[in-house]
Amino acid sequence: MVKTPLELITDNLLPTIKVLIAKKLRELGMSQNRIAILLGVTQPAVKQYLDEDENFQYKKLRELGLKDEEIEDIIQDLVNILNKNDTKSAMYYITDIGLRYLSELKFCKFHKENDKYIPQDCDICRYIYRQNEEERMEIALSMLQNEFVTPLIPEVLSNLAFARKNPKGINDVLAVEGRITKVKGIPTPASNPSWGSSKHLATILLKIMQKDPSIRSIMNIKYDKKIDEALHLLNFRIVYVGPSDETDDESISNLIYSAFYSGMDCVVHLGGKGLEPITYVLGKDPVEVVKKVIEIGKKYRELTEN
Repeated sequence: MVKTPLELITDNLLPTIKVLIAKKLRELGMSQNRIAILLGVTQPAVKQYLDEDENFQYKKLRELGLKDEEIEDIIQDLVNILNKNDTKSAMYYITDIGLRYLSELKFCKFHKENDKYIPQDCDICRYIYRQNEEERMEIALSMLQNEFVTPLIPEVLSNLAFARKNPKGINDVLAVEGRITKVKGIPTPASNPSWGSSKHLATILLKIMQKDPSIRSIMNIKYDKKIDEALHLLNFRIVYVGPSDETDDESISNLIYSAFYSGMDCVVHLGGKGLEPITYVLGKDPVEVVKKVIEIGKKYRELTEN
Protein backbone atom coordinates (compact mmCIF):
# COMPACT_ATOMS: atom_id res chain seq x y z
CA MET A 1 0.00 0.00 0.00
CA VAL A 2 1.25 3.51 -0.86
CA LYS A 3 2.63 5.44 2.12
CA THR A 4 0.97 8.77 2.75
CA PRO A 5 3.05 11.98 2.96
CA LEU A 6 2.44 12.17 6.72
CA GLU A 7 3.75 8.61 7.14
CA LEU A 8 6.87 9.80 5.33
CA ILE A 9 7.45 12.36 8.11
CA THR A 10 6.58 9.91 10.90
CA ASP A 11 8.74 7.06 9.58
CA ASN A 12 11.74 8.96 8.21
CA LEU A 13 12.08 12.56 9.39
CA LEU A 14 11.00 12.37 13.04
CA PRO A 15 13.05 9.33 14.24
CA THR A 16 16.24 10.69 12.70
CA ILE A 17 15.69 14.17 14.13
CA LYS A 18 15.15 12.66 17.60
CA VAL A 19 18.53 10.92 17.44
CA LEU A 20 20.36 14.14 16.57
CA ILE A 21 18.49 16.17 19.20
CA ALA A 22 19.28 13.57 21.88
CA LYS A 23 22.97 13.79 21.03
CA LYS A 24 22.97 17.58 21.14
CA LEU A 25 21.07 17.76 24.45
CA ARG A 26 23.48 15.23 25.96
CA GLU A 27 26.43 17.38 24.83
CA LEU A 28 24.83 20.25 26.75
CA GLY A 29 24.91 18.14 29.92
CA MET A 30 21.28 17.03 30.07
CA SER A 31 20.60 13.66 31.73
CA GLN A 32 19.35 10.70 29.71
CA ASN A 33 16.22 10.58 31.84
CA ARG A 34 15.40 14.23 31.14
CA ILE A 35 16.04 13.77 27.43
CA ALA A 36 13.68 10.78 27.43
CA ILE A 37 10.91 12.85 29.01
CA LEU A 38 11.35 15.72 26.54
CA LEU A 39 11.43 13.42 23.49
CA GLY A 40 8.60 11.21 24.72
CA VAL A 41 10.65 8.00 24.61
CA THR A 42 12.15 5.58 27.14
CA GLN A 43 15.57 6.01 28.70
CA PRO A 44 16.88 2.84 26.96
CA ALA A 45 15.77 4.41 23.66
CA VAL A 46 17.81 7.53 24.47
CA LYS A 47 20.84 5.34 25.25
CA GLN A 48 20.39 3.72 21.84
CA TYR A 49 20.11 7.15 20.18
CA LEU A 50 23.39 8.22 21.76
CA ASP A 51 25.13 5.15 20.33
CA GLU A 52 23.94 5.92 16.79
CA ASP A 53 26.33 7.28 14.15
CA GLU A 54 25.63 11.00 13.68
CA ASN A 55 27.01 11.04 10.14
CA PHE A 56 24.65 8.23 9.16
CA GLN A 57 21.68 10.27 10.46
CA TYR A 58 22.76 13.26 8.39
CA LYS A 59 23.06 10.97 5.35
CA LYS A 60 19.49 9.75 5.86
CA LEU A 61 18.17 13.30 6.05
CA ARG A 62 20.13 14.32 2.94
CA GLU A 63 18.56 11.38 1.09
CA LEU A 64 15.17 12.60 2.25
CA GLY A 65 15.89 15.92 0.51
CA LEU A 66 17.30 18.23 3.20
CA LYS A 67 20.47 20.31 2.97
CA ASP A 68 23.01 20.32 5.82
CA GLU A 69 22.18 23.92 6.78
CA GLU A 70 18.47 23.04 6.95
CA ILE A 71 19.22 20.05 9.18
CA GLU A 72 21.41 22.14 11.48
CA ASP A 73 18.74 24.86 11.72
CA ILE A 74 16.07 22.33 12.67
CA ILE A 75 18.25 20.71 15.32
CA GLN A 76 19.39 24.01 16.84
CA ASP A 77 15.87 25.45 16.93
CA LEU A 78 14.45 22.34 18.61
CA VAL A 79 17.32 22.16 21.09
CA ASN A 80 16.72 25.80 22.05
CA ILE A 81 13.01 25.11 22.55
CA LEU A 82 13.44 21.83 24.47
CA ASN A 83 16.14 23.34 26.65
CA LYS A 84 13.33 25.45 28.13
CA ASN A 85 11.18 22.33 28.66
CA ASP A 86 8.70 23.60 26.08
CA THR A 87 7.55 20.33 24.51
CA LYS A 88 4.34 21.90 23.19
CA SER A 89 6.25 24.43 21.04
CA ALA A 90 8.62 21.67 19.93
CA MET A 91 5.64 19.63 18.69
CA TYR A 92 4.27 22.69 16.88
CA TYR A 93 7.68 23.30 15.32
CA ILE A 94 8.30 19.80 13.94
CA THR A 95 4.71 19.54 12.66
CA ASP A 96 4.91 22.95 11.02
CA ILE A 97 8.26 22.40 9.35
CA GLY A 98 7.37 18.87 8.22
CA LEU A 99 4.16 20.04 6.54
CA ARG A 100 5.93 23.08 5.06
CA TYR A 101 8.65 20.93 3.51
CA LEU A 102 6.01 18.59 2.11
CA SER A 103 4.21 21.53 0.51
CA GLU A 104 7.50 22.67 -1.03
CA LEU A 105 7.75 19.17 -2.59
CA LYS A 106 11.12 18.74 -0.89
CA PHE A 107 10.51 15.05 -0.14
CA CYS A 108 8.96 14.09 -3.51
CA LYS A 109 12.07 12.55 -5.08
CA PHE A 110 12.66 10.32 -2.04
CA HIS A 111 8.98 9.37 -1.84
CA LYS A 112 8.77 8.38 -5.52
CA GLU A 113 12.07 6.49 -5.46
CA ASN A 114 10.87 4.42 -2.51
CA ASP A 115 7.31 3.75 -3.66
CA LYS A 116 6.84 2.66 -7.26
CA TYR A 117 3.06 3.17 -7.08
CA ILE A 118 3.28 6.96 -6.74
CA PRO A 119 2.63 8.70 -10.09
CA GLN A 120 5.64 10.64 -11.32
CA ASP A 121 3.52 13.75 -11.85
CA CYS A 122 2.06 13.67 -8.32
CA ASP A 123 2.14 17.04 -6.56
CA ILE A 124 -0.66 16.57 -4.02
CA CYS A 125 1.57 17.76 -1.16
CA ARG A 126 1.71 21.23 -2.68
CA TYR A 127 -1.66 21.94 -1.05
CA ILE A 128 -1.07 20.29 2.33
CA TYR A 129 0.35 23.24 4.29
CA ARG A 130 -1.72 26.01 5.86
CA GLN A 131 0.22 28.25 8.21
CA ASN A 132 -1.20 28.78 11.69
CA GLU A 133 0.01 32.24 12.73
CA GLU A 134 -0.70 31.74 16.43
CA GLU A 135 1.27 28.47 16.62
CA ARG A 136 4.15 30.01 14.65
CA MET A 137 4.18 32.93 17.07
CA GLU A 138 4.23 30.59 20.07
CA ILE A 139 7.27 28.80 18.64
CA ALA A 140 9.07 32.11 18.08
CA LEU A 141 8.32 33.42 21.57
CA SER A 142 9.67 30.21 23.07
CA MET A 143 12.90 30.58 21.07
CA LEU A 144 13.12 34.24 22.09
CA GLN A 145 13.53 33.40 25.78
CA ASN A 146 17.28 33.28 25.28
CA GLU A 147 20.01 34.99 27.32
CA PHE A 148 21.63 36.35 24.15
CA VAL A 149 18.53 38.47 23.54
CA THR A 150 18.41 40.01 27.04
CA PRO A 151 20.92 42.86 26.43
CA LEU A 152 19.03 43.85 23.29
CA ILE A 153 15.78 44.80 25.05
CA PRO A 154 15.39 48.62 24.79
CA GLU A 155 14.16 50.95 27.52
CA VAL A 156 10.73 51.06 25.86
CA LEU A 157 10.74 47.21 25.92
CA SER A 158 10.44 44.94 22.88
CA ASN A 159 7.56 43.38 21.01
CA LEU A 160 7.20 40.86 18.22
CA ALA A 161 4.49 41.17 15.58
CA PHE A 162 3.21 38.87 12.82
CA ALA A 163 0.68 39.86 10.16
CA ARG A 164 -1.77 37.68 8.31
CA LYS A 165 -1.39 37.44 4.56
CA ASN A 166 -3.16 40.37 2.90
CA PRO A 167 -3.89 42.18 6.19
CA LYS A 168 -6.66 44.76 6.21
CA GLY A 169 -5.56 46.61 9.34
CA ILE A 170 -4.04 46.53 12.81
CA ASN A 171 -6.42 43.80 13.98
CA ASP A 172 -4.81 41.47 11.43
CA VAL A 173 -1.44 41.78 13.21
CA LEU A 174 -0.60 39.44 16.09
CA ALA A 175 1.63 40.77 18.91
CA VAL A 176 2.30 40.47 22.64
CA GLU A 177 -0.05 42.50 24.78
CA GLY A 178 2.10 44.31 27.35
CA ARG A 179 5.29 43.75 25.31
CA ILE A 180 8.36 41.64 26.05
CA THR A 181 10.25 42.45 29.23
CA LYS A 182 13.02 40.81 31.28
CA VAL A 183 12.19 38.38 34.07
CA LYS A 184 15.16 36.97 36.02
CA GLY A 185 17.41 38.08 33.17
CA ILE A 186 15.44 36.30 30.43
CA PRO A 187 13.23 37.99 27.77
CA THR A 188 9.67 37.08 28.72
CA PRO A 189 6.32 37.97 27.10
CA ALA A 190 4.08 39.87 29.50
CA SER A 191 1.09 37.89 28.22
CA ASN A 192 -0.05 35.63 25.41
CA PRO A 193 -0.04 37.17 21.93
CA SER A 194 -3.32 38.52 20.62
CA TRP A 195 -4.56 40.24 17.46
CA GLY A 196 -4.29 44.03 17.39
CA SER A 197 -2.08 44.26 20.51
CA SER A 198 0.69 46.51 19.17
CA LYS A 199 -0.42 49.61 17.29
CA HIS A 200 3.19 50.80 16.96
CA LEU A 201 4.71 47.71 15.33
CA ALA A 202 1.54 46.93 13.38
CA THR A 203 1.50 50.41 11.82
CA ILE A 204 5.14 50.08 10.72
CA LEU A 205 4.71 46.50 9.49
CA LEU A 206 1.58 47.28 7.46
CA LYS A 207 3.43 50.14 5.74
CA ILE A 208 6.44 47.93 4.94
CA MET A 209 4.13 45.23 3.54
CA GLN A 210 2.83 47.73 0.99
CA LYS A 211 6.30 47.57 -0.60
CA ASP A 212 7.18 43.95 0.25
CA PRO A 213 4.27 41.64 1.21
CA SER A 214 6.71 38.81 2.01
CA ILE A 215 7.86 40.75 5.11
CA ARG A 216 5.18 39.73 7.61
CA SER A 217 7.01 39.98 10.93
CA ILE A 218 8.93 42.61 12.88
CA MET A 219 10.63 42.99 16.28
CA ASN A 220 12.10 46.09 17.90
CA ILE A 221 15.42 45.93 19.77
CA LYS A 222 17.77 48.66 20.99
CA TYR A 223 20.30 50.49 18.84
CA ASP A 224 23.81 51.63 19.73
CA LYS A 225 27.28 51.56 18.15
CA LYS A 226 27.89 47.92 19.15
CA ILE A 227 24.55 46.86 17.68
CA ASP A 228 25.46 48.68 14.48
CA GLU A 229 28.82 46.92 14.36
CA ALA A 230 27.13 43.56 14.94
CA LEU A 231 24.67 44.18 12.09
CA HIS A 232 27.49 44.95 9.68
CA LEU A 233 29.58 41.96 10.77
CA LEU A 234 26.55 39.75 10.12
CA ASN A 235 26.21 41.31 6.64
CA PHE A 236 22.62 42.28 7.38
CA ARG A 237 21.02 44.64 4.89
CA ILE A 238 20.18 47.83 6.79
CA VAL A 239 18.47 51.12 6.05
CA TYR A 240 18.69 54.14 8.41
CA VAL A 241 16.06 56.79 9.07
CA GLY A 242 16.10 59.91 11.22
CA PRO A 243 17.01 61.45 13.54
CA SER A 244 13.47 62.76 13.82
CA ASP A 245 11.50 64.26 16.68
CA GLU A 246 8.17 62.95 15.35
CA THR A 247 6.91 60.44 17.92
CA ASP A 248 3.50 59.35 16.60
CA ASP A 249 3.21 55.93 14.97
CA GLU A 250 1.96 57.26 11.62
CA SER A 251 4.91 59.66 11.21
CA ILE A 252 7.45 56.98 12.17
CA SER A 253 5.90 54.46 9.79
CA ASN A 254 5.85 56.98 6.93
CA LEU A 255 9.52 57.81 7.55
CA ILE A 256 10.43 54.10 7.46
CA TYR A 257 8.25 53.51 4.39
CA SER A 258 10.00 56.28 2.46
CA ALA A 259 13.45 54.71 3.06
CA PHE A 260 12.58 50.99 2.98
CA TYR A 261 13.19 48.81 -0.05
CA SER A 262 12.65 45.10 -0.60
CA GLY A 263 15.20 42.69 0.85
CA MET A 264 16.04 44.61 4.02
CA ASP A 265 16.88 42.70 7.23
CA CYS A 266 16.67 45.72 9.51
CA VAL A 267 15.52 49.32 9.67
CA VAL A 268 17.32 51.56 12.16
CA HIS A 269 15.51 54.61 13.50
CA LEU A 270 18.19 56.92 14.90
CA GLY A 271 15.82 58.44 17.45
CA GLY A 272 15.21 62.06 18.25
CA LYS A 273 14.15 64.37 21.05
CA GLY A 274 12.49 62.09 23.61
CA LEU A 275 12.70 59.16 21.19
CA GLU A 276 15.00 56.20 21.86
CA PRO A 277 16.99 54.88 18.86
CA ILE A 278 15.56 51.53 17.78
CA THR A 279 16.49 48.67 15.46
CA TYR A 280 13.52 47.04 13.73
CA VAL A 281 14.37 43.46 12.69
CA LEU A 282 12.33 42.12 9.77
CA GLY A 283 11.49 38.70 8.36
CA LYS A 284 8.92 36.57 6.58
CA ASP A 285 7.66 35.15 9.90
CA PRO A 286 8.46 35.53 13.62
CA VAL A 287 10.72 32.46 13.74
CA GLU A 288 12.95 34.00 11.08
CA VAL A 289 12.95 37.33 12.94
CA VAL A 290 13.86 35.71 16.27
CA LYS A 291 16.71 33.77 14.63
CA LYS A 292 18.12 37.07 13.35
CA VAL A 293 17.73 38.67 16.78
CA ILE A 294 19.59 35.76 18.43
CA GLU A 295 22.39 36.12 15.85
CA ILE A 296 22.62 39.82 16.69
CA GLY A 297 22.68 38.97 20.40
CA LYS A 298 25.52 36.48 20.00
CA LYS A 299 27.60 38.91 17.95
CA TYR A 300 26.79 41.74 20.38
CA ARG A 301 28.09 39.66 23.29
CA GLU A 302 31.34 38.94 21.41
CA LEU A 303 31.84 42.65 20.80
CA THR A 304 31.04 43.76 24.34
CA GLU A 305 33.15 41.08 26.04
CA ASN A 306 36.28 41.64 23.91
